[in-house]
Formats: sequence, C-alpha cells, structure tokens
Amino acid sequence: MLPYQTLEEAASALGRNLTFAETLWFNYSASKSDYVLYLHNILFLFVIFSVVPLPLVFAEVLRWAGLDRYKIQPKVRLPFSDMLKCYKDVMRMFLLVVGPLQLVSYPSVQIIGIRTGLPLPSGWEMLCQLLVYFLVEDYTNYWIHRFLHNKWGYEKIHKVHHEYTAPIGFAAPYAHWAEILILGIPSFLGPAMVPGHMVTFWSWIALRQIEAIETHSGYDFPWSPTKYIPFYGGAEYHDYHHYVGGQSQSNFASVFTYCDFIYGTDKGFRYQKKILKKLKEESNAVQNGGSYNNSTVDLKSD
Repeated sequence: MLPYQTLEEAASALGRNLTFAETLWFNYSASKSDYVLYLHNILFLFVIFSVVPLPLVFAEVLRWAGLDRYKIQPKVRLPFSDMLKCYKDVMRMFLLVVGPLQLVSYPSVQIIGIRTGLPLPSGWEMLCQLLVYFLVEDYTNYWIHRFLHNKWGYEKIHKVHHEYTAPIGFAAPYAHWAEILILGIPSFLGPAMVPGHMVTFWSWIALRQIEAIETHSGYDFPWSPTKYIPFYGGAEYHDYHHYVGGQSQSNFASVFTYCDFIYGTDKGFRYQKKILKKLKEESNAVQNGGSYNNSTVDLKSD
C-alpha cells in the first residue's frame, strides 16, 4: 500500500510531478495492500490460460484455409472435445495447485524485495530486468527439463506434459502437479536475483506464459514478432521436442536455443531440418523434370 494519501503528497515525496503512468498506478494501487496487488497474478494467469489460446482453437476447429499451411504437424487434428478436456484439466490444476501456490507464496516476494511504491521503473529498467528473468529461467529450466527426461523423471512426472505429441496452446501449462511446482523455481530465480517493481513482476509472469502458449501453438507463423528475437526457439523448435516424445534428447530449452547448441542437444532437430530441406529440394527437382534417389529417413533421430 502506498504511503501517500493524495497525489500532491506523492509528488512532494518524489520532488517532481507524477508521470501519467505513475498517476494511473497511484489511483489504482493507493488503497490496495501489497498482498492484494500480488494476487493479481491469479487473475492474469486465469485470463492468459483461457483467452490467449482461443485464436488457435478457432484455427484448429474451423480449419481456416489461410492458416493451414502454417500448421507444423498438418496431419494431426484434435477435435474440439479433446481441446476442451485439456482446458478443463489445466483449470483443475490451476485451482488445486497454481492458485493456492500464489496465495501462500507472498512472503517470498516480500523477502526478495519486490516493491509496489513510486517511482515506477523506466522502460529500459523493465526491459533489462525482463531480459535477466528470461535468461535465468531459460538456463535453469533447461537443466530441470533434461532431468525430467531421464527414465524416472519422465515416467513419474514429465510424461503427462508429453501426452500431446502435437501440442496446442491450451497444453502449454498442462503438466503433472509436481512439474508445475518444480518449474516454478526457475520462474522465481530471476526476480530473486534482480528484484524489481510489482509491475515488472506482473509483466514477467504474463509474458512467460504467453511465450509458452506461443511455443505450444502448433503453428509457425512467419509474421510472429518473436522471429526477430536472437536465439529464440519458437513453435517449430519446441514442436519437434513433443513430436519425438519420451525418447527425445533434443530441444530442452524453454525459450532460447543457445543452451541446446552449447551442450549439443539440438542435433536431432538440426538433422531433421537438414533432411527436410533436402527432400524439398529433391521434390522441386522432380517437379522441374529432374530425378533423385528415393530414400527412407527417420525424422525422429536424436
């Protein structure tokens, strides 16, 4: 809760007039406790899990011709009933695990020093902190994900998430309750290392979940703004990981590709890309009157 009763008091404490964004923040948050502000994450996550995947659901169910060519696994079509079941399972886990975890985890936010007061962070400050959060989460998530692909971790926990070999947006948070708890650790490490404002924390939680939905979308859209992010994996990158399934030892990274490249766990994906490129070239050659030797290729090579 802000220690000011009026905008004038806040401006006097800052030694300047409040910006437009700070005025909005004051009017919204002045009478709310820090705990209530933190619990906004529950609302944000519910809206993101429920609304962001909907365009992908419409694309899948209505089979919009213009989008079919961007589907990564075009032969796999989930009926609406399966997608609805996935959403119900996600909401059940949300009510039983994610929501209660948010309710009881506020003391940890107090300990690391997430602030709610004025001034608001600048755009550059938020951008730098969010970059740190993504990098820290990506690196730690990579190793946890690799662990979950050993025999015990996969059979006992991670297999649930891999039930969807052709992932959909609703399946991004679809996982075993233990995996949800475990993967909460990488998400929290960045803010613990570089604590910021509650607005930055909200942005981090929202952007990370939206990113997860995008990488599980099942569609590789060429106009996606994430195409311009260096070392970003994206839907095609993570779709391969689900396509290969439990035997996969490739594409473990959650956001970027540098860990898989450094530690050599993107070989299967790069092999597949190489083979698909070759097949496409051969197909074009045939169409243009050439010839080639047909061969059988295992695209699920690790």
